[in-house]
Amino acid sequence: MIIETNDKFTKEEMDEVFSVTVKRAQIYKNPEKPLKDPFKEAVGNIIWGVCAFVVNLLLCLFTQSGPLRIICVVAMTLSGVLILVGILLLVSGKKAYRDSCALLEKHDHSKIEFDEAMIGVEMDNGTTVNIRWSEIEFIKVFKATVAIFASDKSRALIIPVKHWDPIAKFMEDNRIMVKFYR
Repeated sequence: MIIETNDKFTKEEMDEVFSVTVKRAQIYKNPEKPLKDPFKEAVGNIIWGVCAFVVNLLLCLFTQSGPLRIICVVAMTLSGVLILVGILLLVSGKKAYRDSCALLEKHDHSKIEFDEAMIGVEMDNGTTVNIRWSEIEFIKVFKATVAIFASDKSRALIIPVKHWDPIAKFMEDNRIMVKFYR
C-alpha cells in the first residue's frame, strides 16, 4: 500500500520531529513517558541553575572563612559553569531546530510505502528510510506525529499522525504485531 502526500509539515509536526530526534534515547528507555519540549526543559534548568548560583552567592557573602566558604565558592563556580553550558546548549539547539525546520520545509512530496515485509518513507529528494516489520521495536503515537522506532536504535520514521489510521488498519488486517504507545 502506498500513501503519497504533497503536504508540508506544520509547525506542530516540525516541533515534534525535533523533540523526538533530540529525545530519542529517552523515548527508547521509557516509551510510555510523555514527550516534553526540550527548549522548555533547558530554560527550566537554566532558571534552577541561576537560583542555585544566587543561593550560593548569598551563602558566600554571609559566611566567614573556613571550609563552608570554600564549599560555597566551589558550588557557585559549578553553578556558573552549568548555567553557561545550559545557555550554549540552548543556543546551539535553537540553531539545530532552525536548520531542521529549513530541511523539512524543502520537502513537499513524500511517499509512505508499506507491505507485509516493511514500512518505508521516500522523500522528494530521493532519501529513503525503510524498516522491516520484524525490526520495529515499537511505535509511539504523539499529538501531531507517529514515530516508528527500529530495534537497532539507528533509525526512526516520523510521519504525520493523519497517516496513522491506514497504517494501523493495514497492520491489523495483516496481523502485524508491534507494540505501540500513545
